[in-house]
Amino acid sequence: MRRPAALAPCLAPLALCLALAASAAPAAPARVVSINLCTDQLALLLAAPGQLVSVSHVAADPDSSALAGATAGLHLNHGSAEEVFLLAPDLVLASTWTPPATVAMLEGLGLRVARIAPASDIAGTRAAIAEMGRLLGREAAAAAALAALDARLAAVTPAGGRLAALVAPNGFSSGRGSLADAILRAAGLRNLAAERGIAGVGRLPLEVVVMAGPD
Repeated sequence: MRRPAALAPCLAPLALCLALAASAAPAAPARVVSINLCTDQLALLLAAPGQLVSVSHVAADPDSSALAGATAGLHLNHGSAEEVFLLAPDLVLASTWTPPATVAMLEGLGLRVARIAPASDIAGTRAAIAEMGRLLGREAAAAAALAALDARLAAVTPAGGRLAALVAPNGFSSGRGSLADAILRAAGLRNLAAERGIAGVGRLPLEVVVMAGPD
């Protein structure tokens, strides 16, 4: 059955809009390389099978990476521009802490580099997940991850103000303005480092930890 001729003026603009929308939507990257531990975690969480080809070597260390087991079969890089270039990525994931010289060299070689700021609170974590989903063309996976995060936060039973001490090698700890502090507070815990005036990352002497008697 032929369409009435009167509909043609209406259908033509619609077809044009659909065509323009399709052409404007960037294709999802097929070869993604991450050179930062934080972007490693996000990419490992959200990337489609086969989309992520390399992560930093730190991502395979279970003492540093929550998703170390997911790095099997991936190239482990050391973040050098030369190494990354040889992997022929169509997207490089870096941090705002990545050395500017490395980013400049990668971009000078014609590679697309996306820099994601490290999260310092729950809101920043949500923003980073959403941004990674957009960069990878994995918005649905990001939405699912955010829903799971919200569900876990809602299920947390407040710890009633008990005192927690985060102690890393060489006496380092995370205080006010850190993601670790935000997580402790979300769980209803007090952070000894924050109470001792540490902002960001600082040293928390073992003697202080022992004297404070954390729960």
